[in-house]
Amino acid sequence: MLFYLSGPAASNKQNEKLRTESEKLPAALTSQQNISGVFIKGTKVDDQKLGEALNLSYENLKQLLGIQSEFCIYFEDEKGNVVPISNKIGIGSPLVNFSGKGCNETVS
Repeated sequence: MLFYLSGPAASNKQNEKLRTESEKLPAALTSQQNISGVFIKGTKVDDQKLGEALNLSYENLKQLLGIQSEFCIYFEDEKGNVVPISNKIGIGSPLVNFSGKGCNETVS
């Protein structure tokens, strides 16, 4: 799993909020306390739970995970190539992009 924040923060307060949010996301995805949002168990992805997350709206997923900032959950292979999730780059905000493509855009 890779969690990455990019771009300069407008202030130290915003920077701290992003850092805190970036730490909350992996915890929310793997926590046993948030059973409905958990789809990563150790180093494995639970395909059924991932499918359930894919069916949620972005706003519902943010609420379920307790995240306020924009995010994109995506997977990479051992060579650093993005591995599509159900023919999409990732799960998350359409504001997050990879080489001009939004997180939720279909991969051709």
